[in-house]
Parts: sequence; structure tokens; C-alpha cells
Amino acid sequence: MTLELPNLGREPVLVAYAGVLGAMIGSFLNVCILRWGAEPKQSVVRPPSRCPNCGRGLRWFENVPIVGWLALRGRCGGCRERISPQYPLIELGTAVLWAFMAWRHGFGIEALRGAAFATLLLGIAMTDARAYIIPHEFSIGGAVIALGFAVVSNGVPVTLPDALLGAGFGAGLVLLIGEISELVAGQEAMGGGDCALMGMVGAFCGWEAIIPVVGVGAGISVVLFIIATLRPRAPAEDSGAVSGAPGLRLGMLVKLLLAGGLAIAAMAAAMRLGMFGAVLRAAFDGVLAAGAIYYASFLLPSAVEGRWLRVVGLLAAAVGIAAGAGFSPMRLVAGVLLASSSVWIARRVVIVESPETAEALSDAGYLPFGVGLSLAAGLLALLGAYPGIRTATAEFLQLAGVR
Repeated sequence: MTLELPNLGREPVLVAYAGVLGAMIGSFLNVCILRWGAEPKQSVVRPPSRCPNCGRGLRWFENVPIVGWLALRGRCGGCRERISPQYPLIELGTAVLWAFMAWRHGFGIEALRGAAFATLLLGIAMTDARAYIIPHEFSIGGAVIALGFAVVSNGVPVTLPDALLGAGFGAGLVLLIGEISELVAGQEAMGGGDCALMGMVGAFCGWEAIIPVVGVGAGISVVLFIIATLRPRAPAEDSGAVSGAPGLRLGMLVKLLLAGGLAIAAMAAAMRLGMFGAVLRAAFDGVLAAGAIYYASFLLPSAVEGRWLRVVGLLAAAVGIAAGAGFSPMRLVAGVLLASSSVWIARRVVIVESPETAEALSDAGYLPFGVGLSLAAGLLALLGAYPGIRTATAEFLQLAGVR
């Protein structure tokens, strides 16, 4: 099935029209950020837009993107309370993104796809930065939208099988990173929202995009970590932060670096033994199995409780590694070792739970990793890097002997 939309080129009038449309969507995005990015979540339809301070409903002209905020001079027309500049900035940012996509791709289906992806990433970055929440309405809903684009655009630039593989690989990789991090460091690392976010990125951009996005996102997060560390913070006893959290953060980073070094050493040994391609294929199957378990968990009446919840992805990865294209002796041994070691560690490691409120998470030095991932995915999209990443990945796998 192909959705034929006329590509009308980069006419300035059409680019400006895309910008106006983007501003209108940005206005609705503000509502989604505020109502989905909060606990408990609220409907984005009812009640209509109103002042959060006095409850006064907005008149139609006050809802005009950017212009309404400027006309009110940034204050409510009723109580005169300040209106956050987030509203016009999000509207302006979304307008620029939509205009840019129309300018880059022409007024067609690819521009619509790129603009939708960028808008979803902007919404996720804002909700995660504000409240450490990545709404499934953005991430899971965005993955469904990506699959729809893969169908109606006849697989340009991502086919439906590629989008499905990307969704599974993205969610599975982050799930495994989070579980391994928790078992190694004894501290909660990533939430399920990060898994869903990377599943959406994979569905839009293909599985090849996942590792570059995670790598760049980790770099951005390190910068945010340094900024947060230098920021003055209230004492732990006054802020509700977890006692000893700074030491735990430093210990976690050291342990994760050691674990990463071991993984690199294992890959180097596999290359010397001529098994690099087989190891990569087994790892890919394991990550996909973990991703399948992540999405399947939404269909279960209740999730696995307690410490076993932390290893369910690792156990799924073990099955994926062992099975793959067939139960070869090497895959079977690797799967059994991963499964048994995961269970053994889970029985002995005590995980330090993260705080429950956004204020306590911030005071304890936790960083919203979804912000770094969203910024990385958006930056690579704006740079047009994904086609080159896919081509380079295909060439690398061919050299490595991975079918």
C-alpha cells in the first residue's frame, strides 16, 4: 500500500504553511506535555485550555499560537499570573521543525514523517525533563505511527519489517542495558519509558540507528550529569534525597565502565578466534528476544514482581541467544551461562530503589536519560545521518560475515 501525496517542492509559501501548521500542532503538544507528563495523567481533550492558577477558560484568540501569549504579555487575562514562556517556545520550536522538514524534503509524505518524529521527540524530552516521565502515548503511540508510515510510504526509507526489527531491537537493548546496570551497580538505572522511547526511534529509523543514538545520548547525558553535579543542591536530609546517592552514582559509573571493558575484551577475543560474526548474530537475537518480552509485558495481567523482574529481559536474551537460527552448541552454552549467572546474581544483589517523586529524583542527582536519547535521535535526524548509518552498518556486517 502506498499513500501518494503530491510533492510540491520547496516553495516558500508552502514552507511557511508548514510552519503555521507546526505552530498549531505545537499548541496541542503543550497540552499533551502538561497533562500526560504528570501523575495522575489527565485527558488532553477535557477540560478545555484554562489558566492553571485561577481556572479561567481561554478565549479563542488567546489560544492562537505564539500570538496569544504575546497579546497577553505573558500573563493570564483573569488573575494576571505569569504564563510560562514554555508555551510560545514549544509552539515556535515545533513551527521551525515542520518548516525545516518541508524545506528539506518538499511538501510530501517524507516531510510529514520527519516532522511527526521530531515533534514526538520534543514532547518526550520535555516531559522527561520536567517530571522524569516518558508517556507511552508519545513513545508507544509514536512507534505505531512509525509502523503506519512504513506501510503507507511503501518502505521509503524504512520498510515495515525494518520498522518492526527496529522497535524490538531498540526496546530490547535498553532493557538489557538497564538490567545489567542494575545488577552490576546495585542501583536502579533506567525505566521502562526509555525502552519504549528507543523502540519508537528504531521503528522510525531502523534498528541500525539504535546503537549510535544510545552512544550519542550517553555523551549528552554525561554533559547533563556534570552540569547537575555542579549545580547547588539542598542537603539530603532536607530534600528527601536518597542517603548516600552521590557515592552510589560514582560507584555505578566505575562498575559500568568495568563491565563495558569486559564486553569489549570479549568481542576482541571473538575476533581473534574467528567467531565475531557468530557472536554478533547471537547478540542480535538475544536483544530481539528481550525486546519481544518487553512488548509482551503490556499484554500480561501483572508483571513479574520483585527481583525476578530485573532479570526477565536477560532470561529472554538467553533464550534468544540459545535458539536463534538453531540450537548450536556454542549458542546453547552461552544461553545457559547467561541465564544461570543472571539468576545467581539476582538472588544476591540488593537493588537501591530510586525515589518516587521528581523533586527527590532531582535532589538525589538522577538524570532523565530520555532527554539525552531524545536530543541525540533528533540531532542525528536533523543532520540527515540515518541513511549513512544504515549503509555503513550493512557494509560492516558484510565484512564481519553476518548474514
